[in-house]
Amino acid sequence: MSKLKLLTGAPNEIVMEREFNAPRRLVVQAMTTPALIQRWLGGKRATVISAQVDLRVGGSYRYVFRRPDGGEFAFGGVYRELGEERVVQTEKFDDYPGESVVTTTWTEHAGKTTLHIVVAFESQAVRDLVIGTGMADGAGESYDQLDDVLASL
Repeated sequence: MSKLKLLTGAPNEIVMEREFNAPRRLVVQAMTTPALIQRWLGGKRATVISAQVDLRVGGSYRYVFRRPDGGEFAFGGVYRELGEERVVQTEKFDDYPGESVVTTTWTEHAGKTTLHIVVAFESQAVRDLVIGTGMADGAGESYDQLDDVLASL
């Protein structure tokens, strides 16, 4: 059972929250370092076969995934804001319409880090389309695997 919580946001948003038993610096490192991203992102549904990260304001990122059936999908975007506790980036999937804005914050307390992500889509229709893909289950699996990666750091 995933520890990922889906919270209520605006009609065009998906809000996710998850606590990790690791300090913020390690969670941020695992979420921004290509070799580490490849170890957890995708959960059991897909393997990251390429992770490119240019971690600077105006820099881009791109992740390419391969599903067990051999099919591939990808998404990427541009970093708009980078801080120790907050990152804002765009996100665009190759196979879905529109571009979203993802705001990620990490709050550390007593050696644990709470991850809070708000994904704002261009419309509620696009948000609903993304929810229909099973993204919540995939995100939950990915963050469960991130837990394992963090334990190894």
